[in-house]
Amino acid sequence: MKLQSKPLENPLKYLLWSDIGFTCLLMINVIILSIIVAPGEAFVTYEGVIGLVITLVILTYSILFLVWIYRVHKDLQSLDSSYRISPGRALAQILIPIYNLYGLWNVYSTMADYFKEDEPTYEEGRKVGKVIPYYYSLFFITTIVNNSLLVGDSELVVWFLSYIGDIALLVTYILIIKSVSKGLSNLVEHQAEVQGDEHEAQN
Repeated sequence: MKLQSKPLENPLKYLLWSDIGFTCLLMINVIILSIIVAPGEAFVTYEGVIGLVITLVILTYSILFLVWIYRVHKDLQSLDSSYRISPGRALAQILIPIYNLYGLWNVYSTMADYFKEDEPTYEEGRKVGKVIPYYYSLFFITTIVNNSLLVGDSELVVWFLSYIGDIALLVTYILIIKSVSKGLSNLVEHQAEVQGDEHEAQN
């Protein structure tokens, strides 16, 4: 079976890593601004360009991630028709405000529990399960902090800490994508081996 989610794995990880790199540049900018009282026009322009690039990168991988999570659930239901969350329901649990307080945890914990049911995918399920509490906490904390930064002036140290939180959240996304993709690949290989053994037994 060809996994529909597999082609998106590497582009997603590359975009997330690039966002980490650009966020590190913003952290350097904060350090520079703490030293320089009145930065020149060139610096302001540079910071604006970095901010624009990050916005485009975030928009791109946000859309790509939703496509990926949809395809992951299509793959899961193709491999096991009894899998509890449909692709559409997974998107709803991630996107709908208030509902996603429950949904975000449920989508990933359901995958983790499912992978842990079988030995070939147990390790990847365990890894996803370990990341979920960090991902869940960071998702809401960074959302609240970043929204507060947009509505008023804040100290540079707050911006610096918000960037650290953003990077930590991006790392959890990368870890989840990596483990889920590996779990799906292991599941496909295991099912192929089982089908091969059954075919040999019949012959």
